[in-house]
Amino acid sequence: MKNGRVIDGAGTPWFRADIGVNDGRISKIGRVDERNAVRVIDVDGLVVSPGFIDLHNHSDTSMFVDPWIESKIRQGITTDVNGNCGGSPAPLSERAKARTARRMSEEDIDWSTMAGYFDRLERHGIAQNMATLVGHGTVRDYVMYGNHSAPTPEQLDAMKDLVREALQDGAIGLSTGLAYSPGTYAHTDEVVELAKVVGEYGGIYATHLRDFSSKVLGWSGEEGSVYQAVAEAIEIGRRSGVRVVQISHLSSNAPYSGDPDLDQKVRDLIYAAREEGIDVLVDILPSDWGSVARWPGRSVFSPAYLDDGRENLLERLRDPLQRAALKEELLTKSPAEMGFENTTTRLLLIRAGKGDGVWLFPPVGGHFTNPAYERRTLDVIAEMKGVDLLDALFDILIEENGEVHIANKLMEDRNSQLTWPIAMPSTDGGSTAKPGDTGRVRPSAYSGFSDALVWVREKQLVTLEDMIGKMTSLPAHVLGLRDRGLLKEGLQADITVFDFENVRSLSTYENDARPAYPEGIPYVIVNGVPVIDDNQLTGALPGAVLKHSSA
Repeated sequence: MKNGRVIDGAGTPWFRADIGVNDGRISKIGRVDERNAVRVIDVDGLVVSPGFIDLHNHSDTSMFVDPWIESKIRQGITTDVNGNCGGSPAPLSERAKARTARRMSEEDIDWSTMAGYFDRLERHGIAQNMATLVGHGTVRDYVMYGNHSAPTPEQLDAMKDLVREALQDGAIGLSTGLAYSPGTYAHTDEVVELAKVVGEYGGIYATHLRDFSSKVLGWSGEEGSVYQAVAEAIEIGRRSGVRVVQISHLSSNAPYSGDPDLDQKVRDLIYAAREEGIDVLVDILPSDWGSVARWPGRSVFSPAYLDDGRENLLERLRDPLQRAALKEELLTKSPAEMGFENTTTRLLLIRAGKGDGVWLFPPVGGHFTNPAYERRTLDVIAEMKGVDLLDALFDILIEENGEVHIANKLMEDRNSQLTWPIAMPSTDGGSTAKPGDTGRVRPSAYSGFSDALVWVREKQLVTLEDMIGKMTSLPAHVLGLRDRGLLKEGLQADITVFDFENVRSLSTYENDARPAYPEGIPYVIVNGVPVIDDNQLTGALPGAVLKHSSA
């Protein structure tokens, strides 16, 4: 590759250079004699960087449907980390295999251990490099069969044995999903005991934090908060000795938490832990766009309001007295009092008067009675109707008989948190849907890393060199990868080439959250082999399974 604007991932300023690739590795950086090259790619005007590393995604079995996972590779992502949020592809019980079979053909599910999963990946072939965490929720379900009580000493030992086996097979660490079942039932001590096993092997601990309405069992002992949940994650790292504590898709929700200083408090808490010697790092969703959920899923009503069915709730909204009482509850009660177990982002946005962050959609392929309300933000609909935000939502739900999909923009605090030196972008995705397919997707699954580049270009809060480090060398440090994450002679040739001024994300709410690949990333090379070549998918499957050094 000649004439590139090279950003090597080390944080140093860009420089002009050629890059030679031979036998899967970077053979030379500088002036390269192209007469001996099998192929020369002129990348004049383009940025050449290490391949991007996505620390937080859910591609665990996506490659068995689409071995290229174009939603990821077309973002320039050359390494994915699976097994997040407490759910991993192994160990698989027979019951778990039956659930997994709903997403892929049964003949593909020929593993039960992490070693078997890795072997299946290698036999199947993958376009990206893959590393995997072992999920606490997967392990807990394997041993406890859905029992939500505390494990007995024998059960805890069995869980520890499964974690140890996964680490020996090559898993890079342990993940938890403490905001939802079964993680929400786990005492802090339970997680610490499992994380101690990970610490023995020099692995990492990645956590989807307990949510603000979850009880932090054994740590705060009170109604939770992001602050308390971060404190719990640090305590687990402190007591277990894991190499890195990775806080997944962090957001303090500061813009509508009721505490305008919460973002700074969370930052201070994390940096105090780092001063103590606990390597706490975070990943952030750089996208504006979250998932589009069918109402009432993850909406402004907790499951308790739907015990008598959706139609009963709609009747309450039609009755003026019941509607007024319900409105008062939604505006004044705490999430825990209303029965929320996890996210109530959309309700909190409405409470804070941020209707511009809440979007309403008709069902896929359908229309609202009044099409003027489709793919509009709640503040615009409220203004059109001449009512406040909650009344606008109630009216739409009644008019459409509940056939409403709802979504929200992500957290405003990303403008602060993405600037932290310890923060890295992630996608939280793993979709295999193609452009033109029916159905909606999580836009960040298609545009998380292109969104990060656009964010740098438009906000100018960090340098491009800093962001490239966050996407390459810093996540390589988290994973303990010594041969990736930098453009350096002798390292593996994972390389992404992009047009910084013209990178553009196309999967957005404005395009109805449909699958769409970003523009401006014409070359993606994995282990020295082009997977995206002049914007075309080559069909090559050069990806490697990246195993923990103990394997």
